[in-house]
Amino acid sequence: MKMDSRPRSSLGARVTERLRRAIIDGELELGDALSEDKLATTLGVSRSPVKEAIATLEQQGLIDVRPQRGSFVFLPTREDTQNLCEFRKTVELEALRLAMERKREETLSAMRAAAEDMLVAFEAGDNLGSARADDRFHDASLDNCGNPYLVNAYRLVSSKVAALRSHRSTLPSRDKASAEHLAIVKLLEADRIAEALDYLGTHILMMAERYGLDEGPARVTGGRAARSAKLDHIGPLLD
Repeated sequence: MKMDSRPRSSLGARVTERLRRAIIDGELELGDALSEDKLATTLGVSRSPVKEAIATLEQQGLIDVRPQRGSFVFLPTREDTQNLCEFRKTVELEALRLAMERKREETLSAMRAAAEDMLVAFEAGDNLGSARADDRFHDASLDNCGNPYLVNAYRLVSSKVAALRSHRSTLPSRDKASAEHLAIVKLLEADRIAEALDYLGTHILMMAERYGLDEGPARVTGGRAARSAKLDHIGPLLD
């Protein structure tokens, strides 16, 4: 049975996309507590489309809704992130193998451009630009693999992965990730596919270690209290 996670109204869709971008781009922090009333006021809408947006983003894994506690921007444990990396490795390696068989030049062109853009952005101190180039590098194999089942599988986690990249994009390890991207491209260009796939798998599994996530969400385990989201900079939803 197919689960439709799309909001039911056009306004709900716009609110959903605005909140999704706010989470992915780091405007809202991981673990932030979200108030439907404050979101509605800030975005200049009623609570109904906000409720739609929260329900949709919960299905996408970007928001945790906890009965009697409220709604929070997701905050994964280290175990969650390790599981996410294992899933990514399974999907991305097969997608890259197929992409190199079916659209080799398109795949290589997209991956090299993204790897170079990531390096330029990192050196310029553009953390968000670096994170978005990181997204494009890993998306290239999915875009060119020709298998919609792999694409749909990756969509289950793509927003979560993008958010983790942007929230952790200031770490020094991003420079290492950029160099690894270029090394993977060079192996692919030399048709050393098996080595490239092995390198990519190791690169993906490093995510949990590099992002340095806590062992558990503080709002659940009783550590520091969850922060209330600062929404003033998000601004009203434009017509």
